Amino acid sequence: MQLLQRSFSTKVKNKLLTPLNFFLNPLENLWLNVNDLDYLNSSSPVFIIGPPRSGTTVIYQLLCKYFNFGYTNNFVADWYNIPIIATRLYNIFSSQNSPIELTSNFGKSSNLYGPNEFGKFWYRWFSNTHELIDNHLLTENKLRLEIAGLTKIHQKPMLFKNVVNSMRINALSQIFDNSIFIVSNRDKLDIAQSILNARIALYNNKNHSWSVIASALQTDPDIPYYKQIVSQIKGVTSNINLARKNIGGNKFIFVDYKELCNDTTQVLKSIHSQLNTKGIRVETNNNYPNKLNYSTGKKVSDADYNLLKDELEKNE
Repeated sequence: MQLLQRSFSTKVKNKLLTPLNFFLNPLENLWLNVNDLDYLNSSSPVFIIGPPRSGTTVIYQLLCKYFNFGYTNNFVADWYNIPIIATRLYNIFSSQNSPIELTSNFGKSSNLYGPNEFGKFWYRWFSNTHELIDNHLLTENKLRLEIAGLTKIHQKPMLFKNVVNSMRINALSQIFDNSIFIVSNRDKLDIAQSILNARIALYNNKNHSWSVIASALQTDPDIPYYKQIVSQIKGVTSNINLARKNIGGNKFIFVDYKELCNDTTQVLKSIHSQLNTKGIRVETNNNYPNKLNYSTGKKVSDADYNLLKDELEKNE
């Protein structure tokens, strides 16, 4: 019932905000300044990527909470066509010291200040097939100006988490020369079960695709759900591995979700050290938690578990 109520309220909100975002966008253009591009030279953006349900959200929340990154919160994300204006307004009227909670609902954090995936912003630039909507320099430069403007406001590197960006790595690396990608790795069977549970919870339908489209099989109604899910995981991980070969492994930081939960302090220290080595200078308060709750094992029916497990083994 709560999911249905949340879905209804989201639809109503979107219906109201969509035309406002459209009509206010010309005002955002007035804030874009080519001189702000200098901020990207000293403070390159960092992107958290990985398959859905792999731990990307908790990494995002941890780094926003304990590292001195700029990020887009739930309030700013609603104003995806005017993020620079929305960020300035938020900074004027809201507290800058609101605590970030390490909880979420299928990747969505609560409260206005919670970190947001900023999905609608990225869909301004990329299509559902993950290509730049208008693949020429004007589009790339405007995207750079938007991120540069946000970097200027925050006076620190921007951190973005969106699993769909796992399919846009080559383009993002080209647009943002010195960008870094943090990849979340988790046991694939745990990921597969969690994706299946998300499909059931959100749509009450095992065959309803959810999150990043990474494979043609994933949305084919004639393909069994367990094959769809495994093809989704495989599509994301394959694209990350291919991008790593194309742009170089030095642009990537890999985080093991199990290690992150079991030894949070050491993993966060390692991430901080690697970021510094790769030229991303961010301060940290070092007041890290020792560990987080780590959930693994069977989370679905025996039948679903065995189907997912067998399909993953076939695709190893």
